[in-house]
Amino acid sequence: MMEPRSLAIAPDSWLTDSRVYNLIWLGRWLERAEGISRAVNAAARSVETGNAKGSSLGETLLPVANTLGITVGEQETLAEEIILNNQTSSVLHCLSGARLNATQVAPVELIRAISDAIMALEQMDADSLKSADMVASVTDSIADHIAQIYEEIEHRWFGSESLTEEEVFHRFVQQ
Repeated sequence: MMEPRSLAIAPDSWLTDSRVYNLIWLGRWLERAEGISRAVNAAARSVETGNAKGSSLGETLLPVANTLGITVGEQETLAEEIILNNQTSSVLHCLSGARLNATQVAPVELIRAISDAIMALEQMDADSLKSADMVASVTDSIADHIAQIYEEIEHRWFGSESLTEEEVFHRFVQQ
């Protein structure tokens, strides 16, 4: 049987392609969730302050929805679509994708941190996404959860000391 392709620094230390793939996608899903959440937060804040180009939250979220490829139905539910409902472009979907990849490569504490963010979104009442101030509050909460996830990554994989590239590689191999 052929050995899987790998990144190796020594014969007994390697990362398989599938492990590298899961690490890359874990990061990409987290970045996407954070980016979507920040875009929605910025739109909600601009409505709150009166600086929005649109007169309503739904109208202000239209460019965000278009960028994500979300078909717009009712503007009143656009924040809900972007954060919770859309099957491929919602914050919830992105965090679920991150958790799936994390289960292949990450320590259990990181998987728990991602699961906490997902559970917070799943337990959310859609009515809390009707007003700009509530949407801003929800996206602030999402940002806090994502910050905790990043903190867990920093703590579990990198620690507080400065590491060489080889030491970082060994930490990933030891997971």
